[in-house]
Amino acid sequence: MKFSDMVVGENGLLVELRCKDSFNEQIFTAITDYLNGHLSEWKAGGVIPVTDAVAIFNLIDDLSGGSRFRSEEVNLRVEDAALEIQEIISQLEE
Repeated sequence: MKFSDMVVGENGLLVELRCKDSFNEQIFTAITDYLNGHLSEWKAGGVIPVTDAVAIFNLIDDLSGGSRFRSEEVNLRVEDAALEIQEIISQLEE
């Protein structure tokens, strides 16, 4: 599955979050595995492919936005996920 599909595809993390009020841990793990697996390549090349960068922007934007329509449990998990993604991406600066 392409990275952008994991994030915003028909069965992606953000679609499930928006439409089903559920946080899919399996997809989130695949997303973090993908990010961690590409960090050294992106850092060495000094560039993130546009399609991956757009998906990352969408991911961080949606996860950090919060929602009064989600359950408290889901909102707490989403907040933690946003911080986790930001920590992974911030490794590019090190």
